[in-house]
Amino acid sequence: MIKFKKFDVFKIKYFSTFLTAFCLAAVVVTAIIINARLSIDDQLYITKEHKSEFYKKFTASILSQEEFLGNMYSDDYKFNIYLGGLYQTIENFEKAEFYYKRAIKLAPDATFEHYLKLMILYLENNKPELAEEVEASIENRNTQRLIRFKCSANILLADYYYKHNEPVLANKKYHSAEYFFDKLKVRKVKIREYITNGILASNVKIADNYVTQGNYYEAYRYLKRAEKAAPGNLTVKYKLALVLSYIQPMKSIEYFEVIKAKEPQLASFYLYYETLMRAADICRVRGDIPSSKLYTYKASSIKNFYQNNIINNDNVEFDFLQSKIQTSKKFDKFILRFRIKNISNYNISNMKLDILIYRKGHLSASYTKTLFDKTPLRQNETSPIINVIHTGTKHYKKIAYPDISFEIYIYKNEKYKTLVYKGDFGSSLISEY
Repeated sequence: MIKFKKFDVFKIKYFSTFLTAFCLAAVVVTAIIINARLSIDDQLYITKEHKSEFYKKFTASILSQEEFLGNMYSDDYKFNIYLGGLYQTIENFEKAEFYYKRAIKLAPDATFEHYLKLMILYLENNKPELAEEVEASIENRNTQRLIRFKCSANILLADYYYKHNEPVLANKKYHSAEYFFDKLKVRKVKIREYITNGILASNVKIADNYVTQGNYYEAYRYLKRAEKAAPGNLTVKYKLALVLSYIQPMKSIEYFEVIKAKEPQLASFYLYYETLMRAADICRVRGDIPSSKLYTYKASSIKNFYQNNIINNDNVEFDFLQSKIQTSKKFDKFILRFRIKNISNYNISNMKLDILIYRKGHLSASYTKTLFDKTPLRQNETSPIINVIHTGTKHYKKIAYPDISFEIYIYKNEKYKTLVYKGDFGSSLISEY
């Protein structure tokens, strides 16, 4: 009987709170709806900033009852987490921190949600040292919940350091996350992929920093770690080819050959050609004339292959003058105006250009044009203005074009298309006629 009575009181307590919160929310929402309805003619479209402001006002109205609700449930750790989250929404750092810390004191030892909430709060306010203290404050124990928390906490820290251009610290935290992830009995594939990608990206970023310093040996060391994390990643292999072209040309050629076989438009013809010639010179100095001749022959072959098949970012430079949409009642015109400069060491002819237009991430239209078929674009020469006008069916009744973007690919051979430019049609460029 006693147990049933306690349970009944518990139910009544929560039910009464639910009714109180519901009534308060109903009053607030009704007031907001009436106010919004009165001004609906002036605000046909609501921006993300307006929505954010709306949520903040709504949250603040709930928090105005904090004292009343807090007196009822001040000893409930979940309620304190909830209040902390509300204060975080309205960017009241001190109050959010207070309630998260109170939740930590009240919560059972086996729960860790509140620790993560506090860490996120600190990281959002650029206080990583406090977030580190929260993670370190919990001693390692062989429980799955704790291990899962440690894995998540290290991912949070790693992401923060990577975003703030501290790849060495990010790399360390991603490896810590991997350590705890491997201890989990139930492992989600998506989390494994996320950690692996983090390790890959941070290693590449560290290598890039060393390349800017001219320290190719250290860059090579971290790129090899990246290759170990993602053996099939061609971008990493290409970066290895570039770094090795300075310190081990023969080894570099091995990576260039992989790129040529799988995605040749990724590689720079100039560097590939120069690396082969550098290897030929090294062999000639060593007295290995047959190998020198072999590398020289390969260099000549590569030159012909690229000139006849591949155009990439190292061959041309785009100068965009205009991107706009003209609208009418029946159709839309997508207009692009740009010039192209030949920055390669040979003339470019019969270059094809594909333009893909996307609406909200989905392919909406495509356009193909052949350039320099009659007159080649010579070295260091800039083309006349190129106008691309694509007429498409109308998708919107009003002049509102959210998320319309385009991609430009160039190529000589259909097999080897190279993405050279990504842009968007900004709403400020939309015009009527």
